Amino acid sequence: MENVAGNHYDKYNSKNPIEKKLMKGFFDSAKGMFDIVKKDGEPIRILEAGCGEGIFTSFVRKNFPGSQIEAFDLEDVVIKKAVNSFSDLNINFYTCSIYDTGKEDDSVPFIVCSEVMEHLEDPVVALRELIRIGSVYIFVSVPNEPIWRILNMCRFKYLKDLGNTPGHINHFSKKGFLGLIKKAGSCRVVAYKKTLPWQMALLKVEKGGK
Repeated sequence: MENVAGNHYDKYNSKNPIEKKLMKGFFDSAKGMFDIVKKDGEPIRILEAGCGEGIFTSFVRKNFPGSQIEAFDLEDVVIKKAVNSFSDLNINFYTCSIYDTGKEDDSVPFIVCSEVMEHLEDPVVALRELIRIGSVYIFVSVPNEPIWRILNMCRFKYLKDLGNTPGHINHFSKKGFLGLIKKAGSCRVVAYKKTLPWQMALLKVEKGGK
């Protein structure tokens, strides 16, 4: 199994006013879910799975300033960019596969996985691995389809592929996204939100009668 590292398009630093507004909506929605996590007390350990160049990781740090944060991605070149960009944030960046994190069961109170599942050959296996090592909460976000591809086509991008962003091999509608979570098992959806053109969920890990 393989996953794809990094962002194909740097939407985070776009100067386009529409894209900037969309990104603000994404971050505001994610912060709302982070605030739910904080109600149980700030987690002392956070893991980001599929961190890319570390931009979302820096947002996690901003929201959880007192927590120990580590983040991984598949390729060394991507991790080097993250380290170079955010060396001052006290984040442990390293290379790893989402399918085999090597961590102990129930060892991470809060896991973040933003815009990763659409790239994976087997997202169910990946999510099960996160649930295995998670002990309390997991945040997951994916593009909301078919809106994502429609918006790409509206800006005349990837027209030959019907708006599909390179590297996206899974296309999640709300039903498909919630179906993925249900298949993974051992968790429940605490919060779900659509924020154009994404969707995100906060999961509560529930294993063996927890």
